[in-house]
Amino acid sequence: MSLRDYTRETLRGLAGVLVIVENIKEDAEADGLSAAQLQANVEEQLEGAGIYAMPHERWRTATGRPWLYVSINTMKVVTSYFFSIDVQLKQEVSLRRQPAIMTSSATWEMGSIGFTAAEELPVRISEFVTAYVAEFITDYRVANSDA
Repeated sequence: MSLRDYTRETLRGLAGVLVIVENIKEDAEADGLSAAQLQANVEEQLEGAGIYAMPHERWRTATGRPWLYVSINTMKVVTSYFFSIDVQLKQEVSLRRQPAIMTSSATWEMGSIGFTAAEELPVRISEFVTAYVAEFITDYRVANSDA
């Protein structure tokens, strides 16, 4: 089984996910990057694919408390940005050697680093996040195709 097959299996049986987009740095926000817009886009993309983007109230009682975490880190250099993007599915897991010990861990992940002009930052970040969420959707569908 490949690593992708293994991580894909961690998506089996998910009823949906809570979407959390980490806060964006002030300079990136000033250049048009919006955590709220990214969150809305991710939720819309998931819902459009038939994956429930659950509200926080529903997430609290969901089995495994799965959440799709989008982290964008930026560093502005004059009129450009270095950036890193990480999209992770996190959920409650237990230690095999001590099953009573529960923690939250990333069980599926995609990410990258890059460089772009400041005026292109919102579009470039959105393109990457959209592509990674599309990969998540593909893996979710494969894992749940017989469910």
